Amino acid sequence: MLFEKILGNIKDIKNKEDFEIERIIIKSDDLEKRILRVHSEDDNEYGISLKESGMKLENGSILYNDGKKVVIVETDLEKVLVISPKDMNQMGEIAHFLGNMHTPVKIENGKIYLHYDKYLDNTLKEKKCPFEVEYIKFKKALRHIEHSHGHHGHSHD
Repeated sequence: MLFEKILGNIKDIKNKEDFEIERIIIKSDDLEKRILRVHSEDDNEYGISLKESGMKLENGSILYNDGKKVVIVETDLEKVLVISPKDMNQMGEIAHFLGNMHTPVKIENGKIYLHYDKYLDNTLKEKKCPFEVEYIKFKKALRHIEHSHGHHGHSHD
C-alpha cells in the first residue's frame, strides 16, 4: 500500500481506544524525507510518498484511517546529548562549536538537544560543559542552526 497524504495526527483523535492502531516506527531524521519504504510493527510493508501533497511527517501522523483501524508514524527512542550550558558565555561557545560542525540540534528551555556522538561527548567533558545522555522521541527532525555561509570560509579540501 502506498500512502500519499497525511490524514491528521493521532493526538487529535479523542476516542483512540476505539481504534486498532498499527505503528510504523522511524528515526526522527526520516520525518524530513518525502519518500520512504517502511515496515510496521505488524510487519506490513508500506510506501510513503508525500512529494505531490507537500505535507511533512510528524510524530503521530495518520497515514490510513478506515474508522476502525489507523496506521500512524511514530519516532523511535534515540540516544541524545542534552547540553545544559551553565551561562550565556558557555551557550555561545557551544552553539558556535556545533554550528561549525554543522550538527543538527533542537534548542529548547535553555538546553541543546542533539544526536549522541562520542566525539562530542568527549569534547563537552573537556570543555567542562554540563550534559546528560538521554533516550527521547523527537516530534520533528532536528535541524541545522540557520546561518549564511557567505561571509566565513570553510575549507572543503
